[in-house]
Amino acid sequence: MATNLSNATQLFLDDHLVADVTNLHRDVKHPVKHPANPLFGQDRPWEAHCLVYVSVLFDDAIARFRCWYMAGEAMRQVVPDQPEIEKLGKYYVCYAESEDGIHWTKPAVGRRDLSPHEGHNIVIPGAHGVCVLRTPDDPDPARRYKAAGGNVLACSADGVTWTLRDWVDAVGKNDTCTSVVRWRDQYLAYVRNQEDDPSWPGVMRGVGLSVSDDFDHWTTKASNLTSDEEDGYPWAQPHALCVTAYGDVLVGLLPMTEIIPEPGNNLTGDMHVQLVVSRDGRAWDRVADRALFMEQDDAGPIGRRPWDLRLHTASNLFVHDDVVYIYYYGSSMRWGEGAWLGGRQKFGNRDDRIGETSDLFPPQHYGVGLATLPADRFVSMRPVNWAAEGRLQTPPLQVSGEQLLVNADVEGGELMVEVLNERGEVRTGFGRSESRLVRHDALRHRVAWQSDGDARPLGAALQDQDKVAFRFVLRNCELFSFQVTQGATS
Repeated sequence: MATNLSNATQLFLDDHLVADVTNLHRDVKHPVKHPANPLFGQDRPWEAHCLVYVSVLFDDAIARFRCWYMAGEAMRQVVPDQPEIEKLGKYYVCYAESEDGIHWTKPAVGRRDLSPHEGHNIVIPGAHGVCVLRTPDDPDPARRYKAAGGNVLACSADGVTWTLRDWVDAVGKNDTCTSVVRWRDQYLAYVRNQEDDPSWPGVMRGVGLSVSDDFDHWTTKASNLTSDEEDGYPWAQPHALCVTAYGDVLVGLLPMTEIIPEPGNNLTGDMHVQLVVSRDGRAWDRVADRALFMEQDDAGPIGRRPWDLRLHTASNLFVHDDVVYIYYYGSSMRWGEGAWLGGRQKFGNRDDRIGETSDLFPPQHYGVGLATLPADRFVSMRPVNWAAEGRLQTPPLQVSGEQLLVNADVEGGELMVEVLNERGEVRTGFGRSESRLVRHDALRHRVAWQSDGDARPLGAALQDQDKVAFRFVLRNCELFSFQVTQGATS
């Protein structure tokens, strides 16, 4: 039976469109951090304690990049990390904006009286790690922007003035970076879940999922993703799941906390980001055997660490002008360092140092950074042996379209495409010898098949049948994605 193929970009993050492969493997690409990082940091009194958990989007309605981030004042308020204690710390959601995504301002748009703070950018007091969605198709203008995080749901007409309501009945204690995505006419919210493991003395982190058809009524969160022995369970635990709809799949960035394996430690450790993918929002595949997508540097002496030794990706990534934007918050502290526990601060796994975090860290030790990738280029299919030919064949596909585009790096190499019939035979005139690549844009090529001086598009192979398979033949090159599009030149 043929697999229905949409006109969306098709990534190779899983094996859904891979029927056979020879001499190719997945190679995870690492996003490049911007040289201007950190783009902004703690420069307001209400940010003195922290500046974390960011949600960023490009808003076409006003042609600006917009950021909502969590901040907190200096405090030693401790909220015990227990599932039955739903209270969260005193935090604010603040607002920043930018024309280019690099240079940011924090306009004084806050309209609530939050004395002694005046002229502030606090837009949602009391929320924790919100994710903001723009939903321009909502018939209610007051709900064109939606936010969820911590125990709070919110709607807004402009992304600045919000109407709030409680969300705790659905998600319980949710102190992490919430991620919400619209997927197949539903809202999927990825939140913190407290996993039950009687053999583990502390609270076990996991990812929970709550679902809504209308953003008003939500299912009680259920466990969605946990760590296992291959991750290093129980010392490795998912911290959050940052999800984005990308073509026909959901792409997830998975910050994984690797706790220092010492007795009594359920807090301090390192944090790396894996790449995961799902086609239904429930079952997740780890990409490329859990290869790290964004890796934390080694935690050396404090004075020699980068400002973003630890980083946590934003609630969603997005594509703008063929660039994947991955914002994140960074800190020179490892996860759990400087936490105020029982009146004492922990550094590393030691709790014998009394004093303020600033004794060891600079007063401003959080910031927001940006890392980018070219569109679609999360993972490539590339040769294991560069001196040999690599081949990838799709299963039979139900296809509708005129053009076949490939996102590939073919500099110094060669990529050929064969069109196969339902029996796996090469269609006459659509073999590798006739295959040609025509530059489409900076990242993509259009595939044509040339014979007798005539270059024919994919549509010519679909005139008498719409069920075909593709065989991609790689010589010294990398393939990232393909797409069947409508229109002669689209």
